[in-house]
Amino acid sequence: MLTRRVSPQCTMMSFVIRRLVKARSRGHIDVPYVRRWINFLMGVHNLSLFNVSFAPVQEQDVRGEWALPPKGSSCRAILYFHGGGYFFCSPETHRPITAGLAHFSGAQTLAVRYRLAPEHPYPAALEDGLSAYRWLRQKGFRPDQIALAGDSAGGGLALAILIALRDQGEPLPAAATVFSPWTDLACTGHSLDHNDRNCIMFSGEGIRRAVSLYVGYEDPRHPTLSPLYADLSGLPPLLLHVSDNEVLLDDSTRFARKAQQHGVTTRLKVWQGQPHVWQLFAPVMPEGRQSLAEAGEFIRRFV
Repeated sequence: MLTRRVSPQCTMMSFVIRRLVKARSRGHIDVPYVRRWINFLMGVHNLSLFNVSFAPVQEQDVRGEWALPPKGSSCRAILYFHGGGYFFCSPETHRPITAGLAHFSGAQTLAVRYRLAPEHPYPAALEDGLSAYRWLRQKGFRPDQIALAGDSAGGGLALAILIALRDQGEPLPAAATVFSPWTDLACTGHSLDHNDRNCIMFSGEGIRRAVSLYVGYEDPRHPTLSPLYADLSGLPPLLLHVSDNEVLLDDSTRFARKAQQHGVTTRLKVWQGQPHVWQLFAPVMPEGRQSLAEAGEFIRRFV
């Protein structure tokens, strides 16, 4: 399904992102600079429309923060994994998404502060995600009371965690929602080149350069690095949102098609003309709020 509405707010935000971010997505990746730059850009949020509170978590091997709706359910949880190529961003940079999901779903939303590459390459992020899921279960949440969610690299991580849990014989969460997930770290998608000029935020070159920071010397087609190459049978219901102009478009469309072929209840929605992970800009973009509202509804249906 392809949406065909682009708001004036989206047009303005896309202009700003292309000027501030797109030009920096080519060439050598200066990890400390990228971290400082993105933290500065995403450091201030007006989240008053979502009316949530935040509470830090640091217990055992689990670090992160809760986004808590004022009248939310104490028996349902969303486990969220932020994007950022596995090497930048944090729960704080992604508060517009976690606050929106908590608001629209009514569920407590835990954003995981997983270890970042290149200091901590694969499988560090995967291990931290699995630890967070097991920690939630130790806190009394049943698997059918938990949903996974994530964006970009974090979306791919959420899907990889589902695959790892299934392969290890552990009960799976009830559902997963992912925004523009990075599912193919082998970078074989046609859209990396076809949408190189169209993508508002990133270049195909930048995506390919980022791979080695997390993958290291591992095979990028390993199923818990690139969920696209996994056996997807037995996964819970999935919702994927992506924009038609993204370099990572094929990472969503190919994964959704394969999941459907494996009998997984899968809903893919392709939006028009949105920046990568536009849900981050929900406080100013109606498309971001609409996407989060649909994700919240999807989670309420299954969790």
